[in-house]
Amino acid sequence: MLRNFLDNTIINDDMKKIHVSIRNHERLKNSSFYITGASGMLASYFTYYLLYLNEIYDYGIKVFAGARSREKALKRFGRYMSKDYFTLITDDVNEAVPLCCPVDYVIHAASPASPQYYGSNPAETILPNVIGTYHLLEYAKKFGVKGFLFFSSGAVYGSMNVPAREDISGTMDFLDSGNSYGEAKRCGEALCHAYYSEYHVPAKSVRIYHSYGPAMDIQNDKRAFSEFVRNVLNGEDIVLKSDGSAKRAFCYITDAIAAIYSVLLDGAAGESYNLCNVNEWLSIKELAEMIAGLYPEKGLQVIYRARNDAGYKLSPEHSAASVEIGKIKSLGWSPAISAGEGFRRVIESINQGVN
Repeated sequence: MLRNFLDNTIINDDMKKIHVSIRNHERLKNSSFYITGASGMLASYFTYYLLYLNEIYDYGIKVFAGARSREKALKRFGRYMSKDYFTLITDDVNEAVPLCCPVDYVIHAASPASPQYYGSNPAETILPNVIGTYHLLEYAKKFGVKGFLFFSSGAVYGSMNVPAREDISGTMDFLDSGNSYGEAKRCGEALCHAYYSEYHVPAKSVRIYHSYGPAMDIQNDKRAFSEFVRNVLNGEDIVLKSDGSAKRAFCYITDAIAAIYSVLLDGAAGESYNLCNVNEWLSIKELAEMIAGLYPEKGLQVIYRARNDAGYKLSPEHSAASVEIGKIKSLGWSPAISAGEGFRRVIESINQGVN
């Protein structure tokens, strides 16, 4: 049986939370979207919300979902792929856009998004963010879209000793393959701004910090917070391979998606916006202890063990002292979900069979 994501009580409730968080969502009625990387964690939830609007409120939205794997897309979207309003596009984002019809909004989310790929696959990390962005901006210029949103990252700041703010930047060694992601996102943002300045394409960027949710790829994602969730699901102690002092700000997916729609609908063209839950700035140690303690009956512990993979490297955003989010808050957004509540929702949703 093809899955229905709304049968998952956590995801269903998440859609309701997103719905009440977006101002004037009626503007989305009878619109059309092309979403690259639609099977990814954030992009799939972005797409879920459009499907939710069609199924619950009859919004008449057309969805063109770009994904490299039909199998993964089928796992994500199930029976909705057979809907008249849903079209799957399995092309390579690094090639010219195959759509021959205009859409209202282009959402570019196709990119590797885990440090495990940056050093070993730098070309594959750079190309979707540069060549893919170019092709999509050319399409947007040709058809005159209403909105274009590029999924960027807090990694664009590189190393900083002051709070990360949209009008400043830090240093980054562009010849270090581990920085391929941050440099690619910088270039993607530069292209968006160039096409806005020269061709009036209404392109915007959202600089996304650590986000998580039920659509996480728990089996393949090597980031610490994914491993911690996998440990709890398997009833295993959490093993820390560092002193756990590095800090991250963790944003639950409903807050992230509400922010992304806020930027798309109300953000200024040619601008970039930090997307970060500054209320949940936790060290890896604090996060491990919190997740291990979500289910006291399991008796899970945090164990410290030396790391033996010398090539491991933290993503550069860890060096920012803090993140300023006043710009995105001016659009009416603020994060609401704590890390404790968010990670519990992730575990409970996966137990219902979301992944």
